[in-house]
Amino acid sequence: MKRLLLFLFYFIVLFTTKAQLSPGIEWQKNTWSPGGLAGLQTQQQSGEEWWYSHKNILNTSGQHTAYITCGYTNLVSTAATYTAAELMYNEGPESPYNPITPALYDYTQLPEGCSDRDYIGEHRTPSRGNVGLNDLQGNMIYCKPKTVGAIEEVIQDPQNPDYAYIVGIHLGIRPYKDKVNFISYNPTPANPNDNFSLTSLGVAPGYTNECGHLYIAKVEIATSKVIWQGLYGYVDYSTSPLIAYECKSYGYDIIKSSNGHLIATGFSQVTNIANGPGYPFILELDAATGYLIKKVVLPLNGNELKPVSNIISGYCTAGIGHSVEEILPTGDYAIATVYSFGNTGQEDQNNAFIWSLDQNLNLSTNWANNPIQIAGLGPNYNSNVWEIKYHKALNQLLIPVVRDCSKCSAAGSNEGQGFVYRYHVNGMLVKNSTNPSSMGKVNAFDLRIGVEETDDGGFIAVSSVRPPTADHSPATPAELGYLATCPELGFTDWDTDALVVKFTSTGALHWTKTFDLAEGRPRQTPPGDLKRQECMYKITQTQDGGYTISGNSSGNFDDNYMAKIYNECNSQQAYASGPNYVIDITENTTWDSSRTVLGKIVVHPGVVFLISGPNTIVRFADSRLTGIETNITVMLGGFVNVINGAKLTSIDNAICNNSKWDGIKFEANPAAANTLLVYPNPASTNFNLLYNGDDIAIVSYYIIDMLGKEIKRGSLQSFISQEINTAAFSEGVYTIYLSKSNKVFKKQKLVVLKY
Repeated sequence: MKRLLLFLFYFIVLFTTKAQLSPGIEWQKNTWSPGGLAGLQTQQQSGEEWWYSHKNILNTSGQHTAYITCGYTNLVSTAATYTAAELMYNEGPESPYNPITPALYDYTQLPEGCSDRDYIGEHRTPSRGNVGLNDLQGNMIYCKPKTVGAIEEVIQDPQNPDYAYIVGIHLGIRPYKDKVNFISYNPTPANPNDNFSLTSLGVAPGYTNECGHLYIAKVEIATSKVIWQGLYGYVDYSTSPLIAYECKSYGYDIIKSSNGHLIATGFSQVTNIANGPGYPFILELDAATGYLIKKVVLPLNGNELKPVSNIISGYCTAGIGHSVEEILPTGDYAIATVYSFGNTGQEDQNNAFIWSLDQNLNLSTNWANNPIQIAGLGPNYNSNVWEIKYHKALNQLLIPVVRDCSKCSAAGSNEGQGFVYRYHVNGMLVKNSTNPSSMGKVNAFDLRIGVEETDDGGFIAVSSVRPPTADHSPATPAELGYLATCPELGFTDWDTDALVVKFTSTGALHWTKTFDLAEGRPRQTPPGDLKRQECMYKITQTQDGGYTISGNSSGNFDDNYMAKIYNECNSQQAYASGPNYVIDITENTTWDSSRTVLGKIVVHPGVVFLISGPNTIVRFADSRLTGIETNITVMLGGFVNVINGAKLTSIDNAICNNSKWDGIKFEANPAAANTLLVYPNPASTNFNLLYNGDDIAIVSYYIIDMLGKEIKRGSLQSFISQEINTAAFSEGVYTIYLSKSNKVFKKQKLVVLKY
């Protein structure tokens, strides 16, 4: 039978748009590292937790089953945790790094500090480099420490998916929590067990120099068990164990090359001068054993390593390798580095440089300009790069760069402009489309940008930003807590949100999405969420077409943070919509042709909205995937009717698998006086009656069908809702009457549809 339902409207102008929609948020997870010094970690212990990176974990069948994560944790050192901390970190008399002492790590023996990064100052246990495993909803399966230091990057072995490789820094000389063995330094088949100890260093008693070294390990993903691990640096052990030990090094990125070897990058000193410069450091390892095959450092001098602002007398002071990627067609490696400068007149402190090395780790001859320098435009010529990716479909390099910032290279109080540059594999800039692709302003404690190729041939980038519409007012003394008496704190990296920007294959902007961990969340005094800050680093595309990002939030000063964004299948549609995604139906209206709707269709009081015709299909976007409420909202006194075989549904499953829509929503206004509210209307299994009388009187009601037969009778007390089951009702239109003193004074239509 005809499904009748009357409605609607005044005047409406619809427009059709190929909407550049950003997908909605599927989930967000903000977590503390679960393992404290003794049992589960408490808020008082929770200091800093950061995820520097994550990767999708695929099983042997190629199915995405989990995420592997890496980063670090600092616990707040308290009197209660000090003894456990000492046992955990103290490597004994053979270690120049420890023993730790209360004077350094027990806050009860130290005055409070004035840092917005800390709970009671800088008093924490040493950092622990963590490896984590998270399920597909971001829930933490485990988070296990591997170093005293930090883990910067993790990758799954593409040939052996049960294993992963991690890279970062270890500040000790023995395996974490293992006080028996030493970790080998630059192990080789000929010398697999060279290691640092007081004996091998040949130092006098009381030597306390602390030096961190680039750390790489192979771990079993299911258990996080270490298969092999090593410390690495540029200086050979045979030259002098002491010089090798005192040459600091740090690892930032690792890949498994097409030749089956591991290629890692970071920095290493080449002398044991305490404040000597670091050099961009690249090493090649045997993946099965961790044995060193080859190592090189990139130069710090040369005509190509000059600051843009002062090429005459400016000079290079240090360099860091932040990322490495294999250029598959040529077999060369692209190394993303940042160099620091001196004698620049303060305009130009650091620039991004991209180098190309061949498979022997020598400078490649395939690039006419090697390295490529990417600088800001001035007056701050600074720039920085943290990641580089080879885009397989485009056969191009993606290079995300932060530009035009005051310092770029250092953490804290940073803002700049985010760009993604694209270069041909021969090192030439792509010029036939949008390049570089702008992300707009970025703000973060660490100004990093992550980038990833997308399965539609485009690419996507992640960073952080201070949305201009958010509250950026300084924290009040009450919110600052003990920090209120400190000197003025820098707020420019507070109140930052995740920034995700999607680009087409030509580099044109597709969509931008900015979102907070929790909209409108208040500041909390330490150790709570004082900064309301997200700092994002990495992004991956998942097999369902969605995107997962990782970094940290500022709860408990910092917490691990991951979020998943839905796929963007809804954004490919041409939509009928209206201003601010609202289509107002303000006069009687009929739709008798198909269309796809984004946003709310609002049917106003006294208006009839008809959707009619056997070939009329109205499809609605999925609000989960778009983040935009999409439904038919019927206001009190409005009517909607779907007749003559018309159909309301979601986006076609061939385009958006398992897409849903929000249905018809009936808005009753309880504040309207002397109104009979019937909701939901149409009704299926039950409906509610509510009379907003001008007193608390009891009124009578009765319900009549289309043939005049009474179906139900009863009484209503003003302001008290009564639910009525429709089991005795057939499908059709009914009239509900209200009466007082045997006089009808209100009536309302009810439609019953038995789905």
